[in-house]
Amino acid sequence: MSKILLVVDMQEGFKGGICTNLKVRVNDYIKKSNYDYYVFTQFKNSKNPLFKSKLGWTNLADASSQKLCLERLPKNSCVMAKDGYGLSRYQLNKIKRLLGNEKQIDICGLQTDACVYAIGLQFFDMHIYPNILINYTATNNDFEVVKNMLIHQFGSVDERI
Repeated sequence: MSKILLVVDMQEGFKGGICTNLKVRVNDYIKKSNYDYYVFTQFKNSKNPLFKSKLGWTNLADASSQKLCLERLPKNSCVMAKDGYGLSRYQLNKIKRLLGNEKQIDICGLQTDACVYAIGLQFFDMHIYPNILINYTATNNDFEVVKNMLIHQFGSVDERI
């Protein structure tokens, strides 16, 4: 049984207030936390043309913007590249193996109502509870609406500071 923190898309290409504040909070949380494993996702906007053609979104297409904006990665961590909102079946199964008999995973990062939410749904469907650390997530949308959406879908959110 292993405790895992999954940190979603904390990357240099996400600029502005929400990312700046979240970067500080997540870095501080990682320093004081004690997980068996840390998994960091890294979105690469180069293989999924829908982000550009349907959303008009071209950020995170080059290596400098894809760089993780964390002070340091813990020694018991890995980085998983992704090109969509969620994780691949292979990546999900790898994390499930790391969890062992644990039926919960802590999740934080960007964007609360997109990638964090999508990955949470994936774990929920695998019968693993996605414990969303809501104070360590951020969104460009109305935060209370997004928080209530997560509570509706997952039953609760973790409001630890």
